[in-house]
Amino acid sequence: MALTQTHKRVGIPGLAACLAAGLALALTACAPAGSGKDAKGDAAPGKFVVARTADIDQLDPHKATAFQTIATLGLVYDRLVTVDKTGRLTPGLAEKWTAEDGGRTLTFTLRKGVTWHDGEAFDSADVKASLDRILEEKTGAVARSNLTVIDGVDTPDATTVKLNLTRPSTALLYALTSVNAAILDEADIEKDTVGKEPDGTGPFAWKSWNQGQNVTLTGNPKYFGGAPAIKTLEFRTIPAESSILAGMKAGAFQLGLLSDPSVAQQATGNDAFRLVKQPSLAYHALMLNGRKGPLEERAVRQAIACAIDPGQVVQTAAYGDGAATGPITSPAYRYSTTEGLPCTPGNAQQAKDLLAQGGHPDGVTLETIVMTDGYSTAVAEAQNVQAQLAKIGVKLELKQLTTAPYVKAWVAADFDAAIALNGGSYDPYLMYGRYFTDGGSLAKAAGLDSPKISELLARGDEATDDATRQATYKELQRELLTESPWAWMSQSADYYLVGTGVEGFEARPDQALSSLASAKNAG
Repeated sequence: MALTQTHKRVGIPGLAACLAAGLALALTACAPAGSGKDAKGDAAPGKFVVARTADIDQLDPHKATAFQTIATLGLVYDRLVTVDKTGRLTPGLAEKWTAEDGGRTLTFTLRKGVTWHDGEAFDSADVKASLDRILEEKTGAVARSNLTVIDGVDTPDATTVKLNLTRPSTALLYALTSVNAAILDEADIEKDTVGKEPDGTGPFAWKSWNQGQNVTLTGNPKYFGGAPAIKTLEFRTIPAESSILAGMKAGAFQLGLLSDPSVAQQATGNDAFRLVKQPSLAYHALMLNGRKGPLEERAVRQAIACAIDPGQVVQTAAYGDGAATGPITSPAYRYSTTEGLPCTPGNAQQAKDLLAQGGHPDGVTLETIVMTDGYSTAVAEAQNVQAQLAKIGVKLELKQLTTAPYVKAWVAADFDAAIALNGGSYDPYLMYGRYFTDGGSLAKAAGLDSPKISELLARGDEATDDATRQATYKELQRELLTESPWAWMSQSADYYLVGTGVEGFEARPDQALSSLASAKNAG
């Protein structure tokens, strides 16, 4: 799961003199401390402020699930392999890689001269220690199930790493691009300081974290990709997106991150910034816990999926800015969003019939968790879905939670249903392997055990030709809709307010902020 949330509502230090009458936290042309401007309102050299509604929730990249946390730690920690915004694999800490033994061995040649932020040299021992840590079950690493195909890690010398695989895996290289597969310093792992004192090889080094307020990073002058033009990068937590918009108008921030279409619609015709809309790989879903009560019955899950009209959710909660989706959002794998469902989505009578088939003609009651301080449409989505399901006798008892309790309940599967925004991927296996394969890292939260879905995922991952992968993942999508472990609703877009002086920033479908390593504020 990937979430966008914040810990608590906070004010902005030094902002009192800048409040506009009638608009809480609205910013005028004066410059709050740390805004990226000096006392005269001119751009502070090398300072770059990103405004967003949510704070990070932890410092361990191997355990991170929140979008904000992943985006932030992705600037501190590097991976063996990276991916550009089109989904093309590119070198990271590894300059190159080759497959041998029919794809059962991957050999990586590491970059020379890379150092950790504390000045120590990076080498193959760090890679082995990091991958071993992820694969160690007690770590609780999010990416573990995506890497279990690794049977062993050999390090013939300081710049060579060999991965011995139990089988060929087409998704493995993509799995290694994830922040959840970040390479850590072997010494930090041995000292047990991971998650306490961030030390990476990335373009930015860790400086400070004031929970609920801001995270500050500093440019890494020794970064192998070139020293960032941004010397100080601050992520500021601004709970209201309307206040982010106001701050951008005032020139207080260089970049504003939005998820609310209604706020984005107001972000036009201003000389202080430009609006960038980026369709996302992420998807909105009502997750169902198929291991509890009436949801153990497939017909009941199908009834819920059939009762929900995704278009109505999009129109009501997202002002029409979104599109209905099936399980797979990967651009290279596009299939019918309804094939596999025994109904037409939004057909209440068909849904009632399925509910009766499942042994609950009078309906069911489901405790449903929903975030209150996360992405902007969450509560509105929950309320719309609640109203739609009420028509067939399914009652959603909404349990509104802030970040920490929501994540805790979600990971523990302590819910009947959950309104969620989950991260997508360029590779379908990476979207659902961690949820629905045997021993998947997030299998508990997924709420369903299906040998067939697990087998389809493994088959697709092992396939090396595109025709087989296309056919397999089409069958996977159909089976996911038939089993209806969740009700898939829509894909949406992310919005970025980019200051007019900002050069080099590129929005990405995966929400990564990696382009900040080469961006600059020339204004």
